[in-house]
Amino acid sequence: MTSTPTDTSGFARHERPLRDTSFDDVLVAPCYLAGSAGDPADAFAPLTHHYWHDMSDELGNFYITTRGSQLRVAFVPETSELMPDATALWQIRAREDWPPRDVWSASFTDDTPPEIIAAITAELDTALTTDRGRELYLDRGIADDEDIAAVWETFRAANWNVTPAGFLAHAVSPDELAVVAYRDPRRVGRGDAWRAVVGDPGGGRRPLWEASFHSATPAWVLRVFAAAMTDPAPISRNGASLAVSCRSYAAPLHPPVPVPERPAVPTPLEVARRQQRQATPPRTVSVPRWSTSTATHQLPPPPSPPAVAVLAR
Repeated sequence: MTSTPTDTSGFARHERPLRDTSFDDVLVAPCYLAGSAGDPADAFAPLTHHYWHDMSDELGNFYITTRGSQLRVAFVPETSELMPDATALWQIRAREDWPPRDVWSASFTDDTPPEIIAAITAELDTALTTDRGRELYLDRGIADDEDIAAVWETFRAANWNVTPAGFLAHAVSPDELAVVAYRDPRRVGRGDAWRAVVGDPGGGRRPLWEASFHSATPAWVLRVFAAAMTDPAPISRNGASLAVSCRSYAAPLHPPVPVPERPAVPTPLEVARRQQRQATPPRTVSVPRWSTSTATHQLPPPPSPPAVAVLAR
């Protein structure tokens, strides 16, 4: 079905600032090792549609919901009365009005790069202006095999190793640090069918971050997540914010410009020798070609005999 844009010309959109990147000094690749930078702004920045409504509490929890609360994007660093069952820092939830219940959800733990979450929230914002917006709230059921194959194809196109194995399939990144797994809910029960785990490059037991998606999550959300995970573009960060084990994956944001080598300054002795070599050479004395003697050994000519006077008789 072709999506038809909804006319929103009479409504002003929100202006949400991005993270302050003025202190960034490195580029990190792959992107899933960039960490959170301690700032959630990038994840919320795409939610500019007039339909969104902001909420917060005194504990620092922040929520952006649609006006009817059918969809909610939440940043929950502390225990939340509004979302008491939240078990991860980031929550995305779609909800039906009646009976009130969550239709699908996605969650992300502390060090998830906000840029990866932003890829999803950008699509959610776009969907509100199209017929796809209905997919945000309605239970689409379990994704069919064709939808699942499209998700795996995104990983495969980025040279991830995709291994289907019965009711369990997974994609492993080329560096073997990131794994996205899918459990077929038709065989293991409904719940968080998708799970992503990014391991610590330093070999630590605790993952850098994790994400999970409910089995009823629309397949296009999973495809967007797969595209964000495999995006080869590096992410800028302040190097001090990176986990120590990830710093070897960072390159300078502004590589130093090589300084041209300056010629060595000659010593006074070298200057004197150069001047001596450039002095005018002494004049030489030519020797006739027929002479076999040099000018320094040639004998002087004999003296002329004395004149004899003739007397008149």
